[in-house]
Amino acid sequence: MGFMKVLEDRQLRRSLISIAFPVAMQNLIIYATNMMDTVMLGQLGEVQLSGAAMANQFGTIFMTLTFGIASGTNILLSQYWGKKDPRSMRSILAVMYRGTVALSLVIFVLARFFPQQIMSIFTPDAEVIAEGARYLRITAFAYAFNGITNVILMSLRSVGTVRPSIVIYIVSLVTNTSLNYILIFGKLGAPRLEMEGAAIATALARGLELLLAVGYMARFENKIRITAQSLLGYDHSFIRDFASTVTPVMCNELLWGVGNSMLMVIMGQISRNFVSAYSITNVTTQFVQIFIIGVSNATAVIIGNTIGAEEYQKARDTAKAMMVFSLGLGLLSAGAMMLVRPLVVGLYNIPPESKTLAMEIMAVAAFLVIFQALSFTGLMGVLRGGGDARFVLFCDVAFLWLFSIPMGFLAGLQWGFAPPLVYLVLKGDEIIKVVVGIFRIWGGRWVRNLTR
Repeated sequence: MGFMKVLEDRQLRRSLISIAFPVAMQNLIIYATNMMDTVMLGQLGEVQLSGAAMANQFGTIFMTLTFGIASGTNILLSQYWGKKDPRSMRSILAVMYRGTVALSLVIFVLARFFPQQIMSIFTPDAEVIAEGARYLRITAFAYAFNGITNVILMSLRSVGTVRPSIVIYIVSLVTNTSLNYILIFGKLGAPRLEMEGAAIATALARGLELLLAVGYMARFENKIRITAQSLLGYDHSFIRDFASTVTPVMCNELLWGVGNSMLMVIMGQISRNFVSAYSITNVTTQFVQIFIIGVSNATAVIIGNTIGAEEYQKARDTAKAMMVFSLGLGLLSAGAMMLVRPLVVGLYNIPPESKTLAMEIMAVAAFLVIFQALSFTGLMGVLRGGGDARFVLFCDVAFLWLFSIPMGFLAGLQWGFAPPLVYLVLKGDEIIKVVVGIFRIWGGRWVRNLTR
């Protein structure tokens, strides 16, 4: 395995650590915020926890879209940064910001004015629909704020700037958690608002994030140096480049997000305790994946910079080395999940049968996280960073829609399999993607220079 010598490159290790660790810390803070939401809502009962989980599925679809926009944009940005061309980067960012603002307005209108209809898609449970609609009507503001913040902060990763994100999300964590405690439970003289309190706290925290992100870009960002003038007077010829690169990634994330929401629909048709157990499992999985996602982001930037500098063989060797590294990281993450699951489940005020189910599903999730580590690094890191976004689109969408969704429907709603086994089937596409992705990476045909 001579390609592992690539990791002996001091500059590569420095780049990997300087991007992966701050991104991991950023995700840790984001997931801590999400976990505090679920823990506090979990104190109110299973109906409230399930309602928020279902409502957040709509937000998840939107966030996957903005993630797709930012990820696709970062493919171009990282390669142009490797080419040392900030002027072209400013034009690309101008297109990205305009598209994200328009999308945010659409999502806001849907969540704000049609919450009941949206909730009824995910579950037939009238109590869960009512609680989720109360939550969704207010968090409509949070989604609009958060979408714009995400693309701003993610675009900074392409040039290795990640520390501002940590500061912004720490402030958000403290704000959201404090307001949750005050507004959900009626502390410090505030009224007890329960679900509405959680939603208001989330919306205010997301609004603060946006103000801080815009403030940083206006006052302190000094690599890309985007200005109001560059947003208005950009090179329109980059619209075609943006569309051809970002559209496959955005479609990828949209279809993947909708597909994962379909998995939640299947769970919602099975039982309320399956939804709450999955909600707890999902938050815990996000925690143990923080370094996996950090390495994936760093890999995409490093691969993109390397291809932009026209060092193609080095890009291939780096890709193989990172896949081996991510396997070890996946095994460590699986072990961590098995260790923390009893501690996490103990935080929630849910029925004993739901706690038992959560423990069982988390054991399955620990096995799957090994494959998710390889999938994140291989598909989201190597192949997207290398410009092979259409292949990633095929893997993400085809196996989810052609295997996981139909087989999960049959396993859960027709054959009556136990929920842990249904969960394994619903997430089975992760295993298939890894096998196909490894063959693609080792074949070496994924390297594409997208710069002009």
